[in-house]
Amino acid sequence: MKTKSAAFIIKTFRLFREHNPAKLVLIFLLTLFQGVNSGFSIVLLIPLLQLLDIGKSGASPQGPALFFRNLAEKTGIDITLGTILVIYVIILSVNAFIQYWKSILDARYQQSLVYNIRRRLFRKIIMAEWQTLNTRSKTNHLQVLTKEVPNLANYIYFYLRLLTTLIITISYTAYALAVSPEFTLVIIVIGGILFLLLRKFLSRSFQLGEGFVSSYNKLLKYIDDFWQTVKIAKVHSSEDFYYDKFDEASTSLLDLEFRMQKNYSLPQLIYRISGIIVLVVIVYLGYNTGNIPLASFFILILLFSRIFPQFVAMNTDVNMILANIASVKLVMKLDEDFPDPVFVKTGKAGSIGLNKEIRLENLSFAYPGSEPLFTDISEVIPANRITAILGESGIGKTTLIDILAGLQKPSSGTIKIDGRNLDEALSPLWKKCIGYLPQDTFFIDGTLRENLIWDSQGNPSDDEIMSVLEQVNAVYLVERFRNGLDQFIVNYQYTFSGGECQRLALARVLLRKPGLLLLDEATASLDAENEAMIMEVLSRLKEEVTIVFVTHREALTKWFDKVIKL
Repeated sequence: MKTKSAAFIIKTFRLFREHNPAKLVLIFLLTLFQGVNSGFSIVLLIPLLQLLDIGKSGASPQGPALFFRNLAEKTGIDITLGTILVIYVIILSVNAFIQYWKSILDARYQQSLVYNIRRRLFRKIIMAEWQTLNTRSKTNHLQVLTKEVPNLANYIYFYLRLLTTLIITISYTAYALAVSPEFTLVIIVIGGILFLLLRKFLSRSFQLGEGFVSSYNKLLKYIDDFWQTVKIAKVHSSEDFYYDKFDEASTSLLDLEFRMQKNYSLPQLIYRISGIIVLVVIVYLGYNTGNIPLASFFILILLFSRIFPQFVAMNTDVNMILANIASVKLVMKLDEDFPDPVFVKTGKAGSIGLNKEIRLENLSFAYPGSEPLFTDISEVIPANRITAILGESGIGKTTLIDILAGLQKPSSGTIKIDGRNLDEALSPLWKKCIGYLPQDTFFIDGTLRENLIWDSQGNPSDDEIMSVLEQVNAVYLVERFRNGLDQFIVNYQYTFSGGECQRLALARVLLRKPGLLLLDEATASLDAENEAMIMEVLSRLKEEVTIVFVTHREALTKWFDKVIKL
């Protein structure tokens, strides 16, 4: 178990190395300087206060006090209380400035880390193979991108803060050892014993963190489930079912947040009370023994009052690190599961045309562990015609056009586009030539214009948009809104009828100016009138674009120039 933990920590430290290591080194150096300077600024008071005391008593200065007196004489500075306070203010101000600079660098480092990891993960997701994405949970990926990536940044932040606290603690302890080794060792031993006694809170923090991640995932899923089935929920009057599910997850989160806060706060309380008791004991013993000069005793108390809060801070940092491990694991798993391809920049001149035919030669396909869907299909799909792929549900029609679109790879056989093999090199250019219209249309929350051109190649003008809408008999859908193309729409399925949605979706595909139009049961959910209207539009479009139409309806064969039966 310890080996696995060490391997995981090393793996997470790789994130530090990969993300701007030079800035991380700078943060470390500033942390080191801040830690040393924090303790030094306190200990410096001893010789400075001794100089004041020496000036009054007439005794000869020794050690650091002698050094500062000689320095003052060379520079012509009078040793007065005002001078000492000015020097002290300058030292503390420098330390405050370093702290400010370091906090800005810390924040910038974390923010850029979140940005880069989130961007890389999203690129990996959208560039993944279709069959891989098709087996993934949307909720899990949303959770990682929105919630868990910032938690990973928090995890790294608490490591940086732990490093800062550790350096400052070592600094304070070293200076305290120089003043009084005996009392300092007592503080260190008590702090170590408390840390060992409170270990159970650390293991509990890890468990609570895992529970929180799981409950948050359920909350997201219940919200998404309701939004997907909101109409059914209203018709069935089952709002209470969704509310109970949501409330169950929310209650679980509330309970976990309370328990996590209690798990952080209780060790802090124990450390603070222990620190107060130890400090009182040190003051009592130090005062009664009288072995330490008054100035040194005052500084020792000041140092001890700083050391114990650092123990509290370290315990909290370790607690928070463990609480975020579940989030870090989710992010790193997603990062490891997907390859990291780059975008293929094909440009406007990068697409290929379809002038003659698509030739399928001995195509076969089977999903892993399943019987073949089809074997040895050899067909020709002529350009500028409507070719139907006809067959019953589950026979492989959609899979065949997925292969044509490059989403799936055939088990064997080849596809030729005007005589050119459709391979990995040609696939990106070929996809630029394709327009795809599924059975279930979709729109984004935005204006009509944004919905129509968001996936187009280029930036179509309003005249071009209206021309395409006229082709698909959908101009009136824009004209009925006072804001026209600037009309903002949400929940489009309740704004437009099924036939209207299909015509708008068809217009969006045509604005891509495709050479091949793939339609997967595009009229299956339409009534006869709307279906006939869409088919009439397609029959006119075939002069400009090659159309492959997947359907199980024999009644549509009159619209097709060629039928491929599966």
